Amino acid sequence: MPLPRDVPFVPWDEFLRDRFDWQQGEHVTFVGNTGSGKTNLATQLLPMRDFVVALATKPSGKDKTMSSLVRQDRYQKVTAWPPPTVIGARSRRIVLWPPFERPEDIHQQQVVLDRALRDIFAAGGWTVFADELFYLCKFLGMSRLFEVFWSQARSLGISIVGGTQRPAWVPLMAFNQATHLFMYRTTHDADLKRMGGLGGLDDRLIREIAPRLPKYHALYLNTRDGEMMITKAEKR
Repeated sequence: MPLPRDVPFVPWDEFLRDRFDWQQGEHVTFVGNTGSGKTNLATQLLPMRDFVVALATKPSGKDKTMSSLVRQDRYQKVTAWPPPTVIGARSRRIVLWPPFERPEDIHQQQVVLDRALRDIFAAGGWTVFADELFYLCKFLGMSRLFEVFWSQARSLGISIVGGTQRPAWVPLMAFNQATHLFMYRTTHDADLKRMGGLGGLDDRLIREIAPRLPKYHALYLNTRDGEMMITKAEKR
């Protein structure tokens, strides 16, 4: 079944060059099942920012995305915060990966990530890549802290780039405080309601398009002006 003509497909290169206006301090949220393409898309946006910290939450060495950032994109891996000082640095790219080998390590993992976020909030100017919002908010109990970032960090020039599999699993602020939303194929009515209920977005079109998106295609929603389009990030 063809997609509505009033929501155009925009090739990835054109989307980045002409259609995606991401200012420092604006938040980006991705919604999609494992393997949908959301992480691939997210990591291709991060080079647009100069100061990035990626929060690694999986057991040490077991996260392909974070390992790729370290090997391929030359992010500096650190296990604690703050990272070593680089005087006069014009950019920093950090993977913060607290040791996580046993279930009892979760407490220390939460302590390290909590400290990092509080320092980042005080410093301003960072982009935080949180690929596992559900784990951070639910298991590490950081929902309230992330809500502070989503609601208050914009004026500090801090952007949250966050991903989740299901909208209902994370705080609503992940969506209603984000300027840029990327939604992959879903047939879950609760997900469609949560996304379609955001101010300025066309509930009818979201419900019509999201269940019919081809594999690896994302519905892009700009909450600033209500613009919608479909794009597909090239595979890295």
